Amino acid sequence: MSNNKKGHSLQTPTFRRLFSKSQQNVSNSFLSKVVFCILLATYSLLPIAKTHAQETNSPFSYWGVGEVYNGGTAINSMMGGLGVANSNGIYINTLNPALLARNRYTVFEMGANTEAKSMQNTRQRSNTYNGTVGPIMLALPASPRWTLSLGLTPYSTVDYKTFSSQKLSIVGTDSVTYTYNGNGGLNKAVIGNGVRITKEMYVGLEFSYLFGVINRDVITQNLSDSQNYQINLADRTNYSGTHFKLGWAWRPKLNKEYFLNIGATADFGQNLGAKSLKRFTISNATGLSLINADTLKQTDGKISLPATYRFGVSLEKPAKLLVSLDYSMTKWSGFQNLSGSSENLRDAHTIAFGAEYIPKFDALNGYFNHVMYRVGANYTTSPYAFNGKDVANDMSFSAGVSLPLRTISYINIAYVRGKRGVLATNGIEEVYNKIVVGFSLGDFYWFRKPKVD
Repeated sequence: MSNNKKGHSLQTPTFRRLFSKSQQNVSNSFLSKVVFCILLATYSLLPIAKTHAQETNSPFSYWGVGEVYNGGTAINSMMGGLGVANSNGIYINTLNPALLARNRYTVFEMGANTEAKSMQNTRQRSNTYNGTVGPIMLALPASPRWTLSLGLTPYSTVDYKTFSSQKLSIVGTDSVTYTYNGNGGLNKAVIGNGVRITKEMYVGLEFSYLFGVINRDVITQNLSDSQNYQINLADRTNYSGTHFKLGWAWRPKLNKEYFLNIGATADFGQNLGAKSLKRFTISNATGLSLINADTLKQTDGKISLPATYRFGVSLEKPAKLLVSLDYSMTKWSGFQNLSGSSENLRDAHTIAFGAEYIPKFDALNGYFNHVMYRVGANYTTSPYAFNGKDVANDMSFSAGVSLPLRTISYINIAYVRGKRGVLATNGIEEVYNKIVVGFSLGDFYWFRKPKVD
């Protein structure tokens, strides 16, 4: 067992040799069965998610282009969603393209998450359950200084259903009900580039193409005078356009054991093309039999996405300990929908703290010596305002582990518990529990030509 106090870099031949030897003591057949069972369970849950959902998934997705995904993987979820200044070359950094340059071996990542929510307002309470597929990414070292990444990742999700009713007169039972439905979202295809320009400095550029469809319906039903029909005003909008992100990182060595990591990214506010089709239909009371339909309006235009700026700093003892802090701001006040409205969204601010610990990475024996343990916390002032002044803040805590599989492959499991909004202040409250499962599958020799002695 090595007693080297310097700590092994996760990029060196020493790391590769020690790690390969230590993994020989792990039962590949047992781990294969575990991975298969987890994969089967995770992905079998996804189709069931929508079936078991009750009422609304998230009323917060009513605004803008829906709830925007933070861009991270299971690794980031374990540590409060941070990652602008974190990277070890084993997993892909999806938050800061500059740190792709630290991936000196081919890595493939994929994941999924399941989430249970309990929501309530002043009138009702509901529980929901859903599942989604996370980022699918591939990192390919193109040269000793340049790493390329390709991937497909969600950008935003719209999924809500709520209703209200209004009496037509003080006397009597005549009333009108309004049902609001929304579904869809945006995805993005990503090409990232990370380049090491000096021994300690990295820069990156991410180019992505955003695309997707969002449907929003308002169904009106008159419950008076035996009028057994309903009117549906439907809005289907297709979005597409390009998006850019700049990244920067600096990694100076403080002493023989510790490094300081500083990173920053900028997603500048950009426009997306939007094509909206508004229709109305009249159907019977069940909504199954169509009576009449017509197209009201077709609109071609654009929307303006908000700019996002992130900054992070971390203190790292390679292969042992990392402590990190991130701050981000999203300028939702600069958002504009197809009608030119900002929808009264406010700027969002996030502070996240996280830590990572590895018991003894260079040990030749002991499976749990190589397990990576992570914890984190996150506090966000969200852009959603209620009653014209109050903002629904989001606070969460998280923890997780990365379990070694083989060579430089891991299964990553994160648990997140959080609360968004306060019933007494915002009129709505949401408590959520999330499990995120991801796979970092790496190899020293993928896409490399074998050398013949």
